[in-house]
Amino acid sequence: MFDMMFDYEHRLFALCESCYWTATIFAKVKSYECPLCPDKNVELIPLNLDEKYEYQLEPNKGFDIKFSRH
Repeated sequence: MFDMMFDYEHRLFALCESCYWTATIFAKVKSYECPLCPDKNVELIPLNLDEKYEYQLEPNKGFDIKFSRH
């Protein structure tokens, strides 16, 4: 994809708005392309160092995500 070093101070939650692929990205990037589909519409949400997330994808309810601090 591209060469970079891990940057644990810059964490991003990535979500493809087409296929719901998700990832945590440990780099400072401005855009990201989904590795599963040709969509370039990947939403990048910054995460604080003490922040975590949980998500569920249910057929009847859709996508549910919760952010919290630990």
